[in-house]
Amino acid sequence: MEQTEFPNMCDYLSPVEGRDFKITHKLLTKGEIAFHTLCDNIKRRREHMGQEPGTIVQLRDKHGTLMMSDSEMERRTNRDLLWKANGDVLIAGLGLGMVLLPVQAKQEVNTITVVEIHQEIIDMIVPRLPLNGKVTAICGDIFEWYPPPGVKYDTIYFDIWNDLCTDDYQDRKRLHRRFGRRLNRSNPKCWISSWRYEELKDKVRRERSQCLY
Repeated sequence: MEQTEFPNMCDYLSPVEGRDFKITHKLLTKGEIAFHTLCDNIKRRREHMGQEPGTIVQLRDKHGTLMMSDSEMERRTNRDLLWKANGDVLIAGLGLGMVLLPVQAKQEVNTITVVEIHQEIIDMIVPRLPLNGKVTAICGDIFEWYPPPGVKYDTIYFDIWNDLCTDDYQDRKRLHRRFGRRLNRSNPKCWISSWRYEELKDKVRRERSQCLY
């Protein structure tokens, strides 16, 4: 049966600490969410919109930097992938693997290739998820990795950033151009994008317009 929503990652990923990365559980209280929502309103952001109290799973590096969580923001900003994934899927960035379970359950998805730069993250996440035969995880840098000759994908999605920074815009465009050649354009449902790409484009346009004054 197909999943129509992302899972609660607490069901699969208990806290664990490796050499360079760790998985933690964080309890979000109603008061904490209210405080962060107020900060978002002041900064004109929506990072905590719709977040409910409860425990979320976080992936952090050894310096404590948050790389991904299964918060409502992450769910909301990855739903396009869940809705549009079909055929042979290429995903850059494993994170918590949150997107894999509902995407692999889609009947219209044949294969999922995940390219993740850190082998330790693959080792921490993949064995603990109930993945099916559609999913293959490869350790590699998406900026240097190339698919096998002649292979094309119906869905291509890049999710290797942990925040929305205009400094990353040119890198995203470069990935879109390079892998756009590997998009199966004979498929009318083909799709290529990256995490919060439309938001980032709007942010870049606003910053550029402000520089004109």
